[in-house]
Amino acid sequence: VLSPLLSPTTMFSLPSLSATVRSLNAMAAARPVAFGATSAAVKTTTADVLVQTAVEGRSLETLDARRTAVFTLFGGGWMGFGQYYLYCRLFERLVPGTTALASAGKAALDQLVHVPLLYFPLFYSIDALLQGAWARGAACGVEHVQHRLRTELKESLYANWSLWLPASFVGFRLVPPHWRIPYVSAVSMVWTTWWSVLQGRFRARNAGAASAEQL
Repeated sequence: VLSPLLSPTTMFSLPSLSATVRSLNAMAAARPVAFGATSAAVKTTTADVLVQTAVEGRSLETLDARRTAVFTLFGGGWMGFGQYYLYCRLFERLVPGTTALASAGKAALDQLVHVPLLYFPLFYSIDALLQGAWARGAACGVEHVQHRLRTELKESLYANWSLWLPASFVGFRLVPPHWRIPYVSAVSMVWTTWWSVLQGRFRARNAGAASAEQL
């Protein structure tokens, strides 16, 4: 028998949920970088593992661990840590304010500058590191990144913009800075899940092309 303190009614009562939200808000305000990086890393890892198991039908023993590691490192390192300074510091200095015009300007900076010129190249650079391309020399690492950008960027950008152009505007317009990265992480659960699906397709396509070249 559950203690009254642990009963579902008590655990999920409105006062309890309100206290939890207040605690999370205080934590996010006190340590926004750590809070954002942790939430982003957990989100990207969870999304990729779910896609590999539920969508691609892999068991936990046959997971593509390097692919998951790319999502984890990129999620915590850039989507959490790096994007906090980008969204909450740099963009606020370049386009201050939360008016509709300022929010549209920051969303345009994010999606038309940051995403194609920094976000995707960084992801593929981490992928090159974990695939061992950089260990074979700088030229191999650069070629890995360039190849992935040539073959995947257009489709990835279209998928990204369909979600993130409106979501970025809402984030810059309505979400307080210390909640901005957790907000991005929440919306990005949808994006990361879809992008993980795309990565599975891209890797299968690349593996097929490599096999065809060997014949």
